[in-house]
Amino acid sequence: MNPYIRRGRSAAAAVALAAILSSVLPGCSREVPEPQAAPSRPPAAKPQPGPSLSADEQRSVDAAWTGFLKLNSIYLVAGQTGRYDWNADATRRPMYPYAGGRYMALLERDLDLMAEQGLVRTGRPTVTLRRVVSVSATSIVVEACVDDAAVDTVDRKTRKSVAAPGQNHRYPVTLRAGLYPDGAWRWVDSHTDRAASC
Repeated sequence: MNPYIRRGRSAAAAVALAAILSSVLPGCSREVPEPQAAPSRPPAAKPQPGPSLSADEQRSVDAAWTGFLKLNSIYLVAGQTGRYDWNADATRRPMYPYAGGRYMALLERDLDLMAEQGLVRTGRPTVTLRRVVSVSATSIVVEACVDDAAVDTVDRKTRKSVAAPGQNHRYPVTLRAGLYPDGAWRWVDSHTDRAASC
């Protein structure tokens, strides 16, 4: 069983949600070997205090976070149904408006591996935007709290779980979005700390 699938409860995204865009600013986050869970609900509470943001910075954060929720919704549905538009032109694929670089590649690889192995996901994770870590002209870093206790990865035919037991189901995730030349914020990096809780 592939270790990406055996972990079962980690998917993306959110999510995430895994990789670093080639033009990432150094020191903001580190690469992780798996995509993150795909949380899809809006924040349940206001984020914790972070840096003071200008009105323009807040608009950028809001736009990027809305994109993150859309990304994870697309990823969640694809993981639950096994259906994803594998257009030969990657810019026409459903997640492209919201994810980029190696992060998008890892999300798609996870979906492809699940399809190959006859697996689907069940349940819906929740995500809460806890705080904005930093905002610059080309990068947004946020910390979210993911709760994936209601999520499982199961064999499509037998409906039996293939998830590793004893995992922490509530954990912080640090996410980074990068500003692309077309003016869109795309999520390019995700780091999960399953040893911590939130």
